[in-house]
Amino acid sequence: MLTPLTKAPVGIAMTVEKVVGRGFGERMARLGVFVGTTLTRLGDAVGVSPVRVRGPGGEAVLSGSWAAKMVVHLDDDRRLPLLECTPGATGHVEGITGQDRVAESVAALGLRENDRITFLRRLPPMAYNALVDGKTRVRLGEGLASKLLGRTPSGPVQFCGVGVGEEFTVTDILAGGNARQTFESLGIRTGTRLSLLNVTAEQVMRLARHNPVVCVTRDGLRLYFQEKDADRIMVGPRE
Repeated sequence: MLTPLTKAPVGIAMTVEKVVGRGFGERMARLGVFVGTTLTRLGDAVGVSPVRVRGPGGEAVLSGSWAAKMVVHLDDDRRLPLLECTPGATGHVEGITGQDRVAESVAALGLRENDRITFLRRLPPMAYNALVDGKTRVRLGEGLASKLLGRTPSGPVQFCGVGVGEEFTVTDILAGGNARQTFESLGIRTGTRLSLLNVTAEQVMRLARHNPVVCVTRDGLRLYFQEKDADRIMVGPRE
């Protein structure tokens, strides 16, 4: 009987029987996950934090959830989620375990499959306190702040890269439906002006809140999935 990966038992090797969605299936295949692949679901939650990397277009900040979804093929021939890389590690982007929107959003930051990438450092989770159109005060976590692209007097930048008091006009929102609803509720959309007031420490996020399904392939590659992505991978008992 087929079971979605979200319902797979922890610690039991299972065989992938079906991957739903052509684009998603193609990306998974490039990472070595296709019909017949053995996956074992892991049960431990993992603490994550935003990361700063350097790609062909310069430096960029990725939220912890995006860093978990990006697999990097390092120059020493190891394959690791970006989340597990160490400062100074270099390689190329092997693939992304999320849906099309995640790949498109990361591409907007200048990172695509096969691009060279250098892991610079982990960032402590921070909260960005800002004024929206000079009126309403809002608080954005690092993940949300990294998903706002905009223009400033010094050039285009992610909101997590602006200075205190620097004027920032939103030009693009790199987020899915839920996050867009959050931005909408805060009055943030394309064309909105934001002014950073200050940055404060934020509580460390647990991966289980956003990427509850962690598994490992037979060759030891750990992969992180959101539930909606893991539901598209159907597995069965290994024979």
